[in-house]
Amino acid sequence: MKKGRNLILTVCASVFLLWAGHAGNAGELKHDAHAAKQLEIIRKNLSGLTEMKYTDAKKYYAEALKDLNALIEKYAKTEEALEAQFYIGAVYNEMRTFEEAIKCFDMVLSQGEIDQNFKARTLYFKAKALIAKGDIAKAKDAVAELKQIEPRAADSFGQELSGTMRIGMDAPMFNVTDFQGKPVDLSKYKGNVVVLDFWATWGDSCIQEFPKLKKMYSKFKDKGVQFIGISLDDDIDDLRGFLKQESVEWPQVFDKKRWKGLIPALYNIQVIPTMVVLDRESKVRYIGGDTENVTQIVTTLISGSKELPSFR
Repeated sequence: MKKGRNLILTVCASVFLLWAGHAGNAGELKHDAHAAKQLEIIRKNLSGLTEMKYTDAKKYYAEALKDLNALIEKYAKTEEALEAQFYIGAVYNEMRTFEEAIKCFDMVLSQGEIDQNFKARTLYFKAKALIAKGDIAKAKDAVAELKQIEPRAADSFGQELSGTMRIGMDAPMFNVTDFQGKPVDLSKYKGNVVVLDFWATWGDSCIQEFPKLKKMYSKFKDKGVQFIGISLDDDIDDLRGFLKQESVEWPQVFDKKRWKGLIPALYNIQVIPTMVVLDRESKVRYIGGDTENVTQIVTTLISGSKELPSFR
């Protein structure tokens, strides 16, 4: 049985689809040469999607999920079927469907004794999904287990875990320009309640939630609440066209860097839509994607009440 590529090299590469390898030693699972060939074709096809816009790659991810599930059904109880389960989880990670990704990784990890390299990469991407989902406690558990196998890979999570946004912390300040070149200085909004909306036109859930966001903006815009959009779009024309179509009035920051942009990095944004609500002292009071929760938090903050609602 061939071993997977070195875990640390893969982590440094930061491209999950280039992390090849085999499951190995999973109970009574057997190797199937035909399944291995099919899996390698799927993996190579997926590796070409990482540089594409998500809107362009989305249908190919869907096709890959279909092919991977078909492989699992046809070659059940093989090493390749188990590895296909890992790749389904990895694809869900790319699609930002973190709940499904975690389920897939847990299925892999529940298969008894597997190759330690394969277990390590599964734990690594499970931890990534948990952090993106906001479940820091479980992410730390996964990282602790990973540390027993690959300490250096586990150590790479130090900044992500320590830098995760938390309720009650001071909001990181930024002074940038919006997509029209107008200044957006967060410090100047101290004294207002602020809603930071991280989104993109390529995010289906963002577009679905947008009518609710507009309704919320209309409700609060004259009550000391400042909305700021942070677009993770790839193309400014996509953003400009959508904003014009929807007659959006609040400022929109765009730097064409997606998750690596200044503000998403400052706020440790892992999934969109995400809204961060700041109180009048610029402290973080809510992090999440539910517009109803945001409405409740903002309503409470502008009322002056110190008893904020909690959400589970």
